[in-house]
Amino acid sequence: MTLISMLDVSLTKNSKAILKDINWTVDKGQTWAILGLNGSGKTSLLKLIMAEYFQSTGQVTVLGTQFGQGDISALRKRIGIVGSFIAERLPKYMKAEQIVLTGKYKSSILYTAYGDKELNEARTMLVSLGGEHLLGRSYHSLSQGEKQLVLIARSLMEEPDIIILDEATVGLDLFAREKLLSQVDRITDLPHAPLVLYVTHHAEEITEKISHILLLKQGQIIAQGPKADVLTVPVLSEFYDNQVDVIPLGDDRIYIKPIL
Repeated sequence: MTLISMLDVSLTKNSKAILKDINWTVDKGQTWAILGLNGSGKTSLLKLIMAEYFQSTGQVTVLGTQFGQGDISALRKRIGIVGSFIAERLPKYMKAEQIVLTGKYKSSILYTAYGDKELNEARTMLVSLGGEHLLGRSYHSLSQGEKQLVLIARSLMEEPDIIILDEATVGLDLFAREKLLSQVDRITDLPHAPLVLYVTHHAEEITEKISHILLLKQGQIIAQGPKADVLTVPVLSEFYDNQVDVIPLGDDRIYIKPIL
């Protein structure tokens, strides 16, 4: 079953080509990392998937909805997003489980009446990701890594079909990053596991659970496919325009070392 299909897609903004000749297919059961440097077009690609942008040319179909023909508002409700712009909208005084609960209503505040049943759903979601120690704590008292975990739990409250993690480890120290990555891996074990799109420019964050890689550079796809086929010395050296070495880190993870 195909979840995302882009055929000969381009995106132009203010007469500038942002994405060019994008051909990409994502099938159910896959987990993708989108790897690209700053300015590569990652954010624009995400906004296409979320139907915040619409292609200039080509055909985009997400979760069976073809852009220009289907119900875009219904599609957006099936996609969860974790990014810094979400965190900025949330009230800092609310407890962690209340923040998680806001995801059920696609809002930054709890404007809908709720009871113990709904709050327990939020607690269960947070605990399922390893966040039991955050229950009852105010959002503003959490560390950056703890806040990210709350945002991930929040994005899963409506059982989305796609979850996008956009630079999820920004601002985290080494230990907080590794803890968050292990918590992210738990998403694929949930009863209603969504398609995970993990967006980063750090290859060492690509964990064992990620099956496929898309390399994006200057708005174009340089390589895509199964992880073992993409994370190779020839492919990555072309991607970075510099010779690199691929150093195994264990647990099917790698570090990319520039050769100077």
